[in-house]
Amino acid sequence: MSKCLSEEKKQRKKDSGFRNLRRFARPSTLYPQPLVIARDTRHATRLAAFVCLVLQIVFSMPDPCSADVYVYDAMAVQGEEVRLKAETRGTVFIKGGELVEFFVDDASLGKNLSGGDGAAYRFYKASRPGLKSIRAVSRNLAGTGFLLVLKPAAGVVAVDVEGSLLQEGFLSPGRPESRKALESIARRFPLIYLQSGQTSLKAVRYWLQQNEYADAPLLPWDDGAFFDALAKKGLKIRAVIGAPVVIESAARHKPEAFSFEPVKGAVRLKSWKEMEERLK
Repeated sequence: MSKCLSEEKKQRKKDSGFRNLRRFARPSTLYPQPLVIARDTRHATRLAAFVCLVLQIVFSMPDPCSADVYVYDAMAVQGEEVRLKAETRGTVFIKGGELVEFFVDDASLGKNLSGGDGAAYRFYKASRPGLKSIRAVSRNLAGTGFLLVLKPAAGVVAVDVEGSLLQEGFLSPGRPESRKALESIARRFPLIYLQSGQTSLKAVRYWLQQNEYADAPLLPWDDGAFFDALAKKGLKIRAVIGAPVVIESAARHKPEAFSFEPVKGAVRLKSWKEMEERLK
């Protein structure tokens, strides 16, 4: 009898141990598993929102992985020989060894092969001043760009796209009245757009086209090297509209300067309509 009672106590003790093990294995205040899961859920939600934003940006810009021909914009002084550049790209990477034919205002300049970096070049002597269309054709693909030919000592208006036209990023239209103001300015003065940020030339050009801004070449600001190149060609910088860093880089050339931000030596703009009225 005593042996049976002893065996029964051992079994109860064993069962109790299993119950305790199950109890400590469950989520408790010491091991708040539900909170960890909640944190992970919040992180996943934020990650999903970020991915959605990236996808919106990707699908609002030209597909960088699609096969195409990209033509770089250019600027030249009347009578100067300018080198035109196009780039051939496959579905994933740049593609060299492609035959590219260049056109200026639909007149063929001849054909050249693109190199290992995908770049093809053709020289053109700019005769008449004005805005000309460049086209490059490779196989069944074509790309277009602009060539601005200027009279000697002409004055240009330079517009920093990221620093004066964007207001809420590339997913939004530009600042109110900017399109109309630039159409008016382009009729009166030679106009050049500047790319000053990290966004590619191709994406910035696409944004300008989608929002129907006045036709003009888009050139890299290149930390102010653009303004020095203009001066070497004997051209004048009539006005600069942009971010403080862009205006400061042009200061030694003494242009009229305008900005939507406070910057020394520049007129602080309230609207693009005001800019249109000030530039006479």
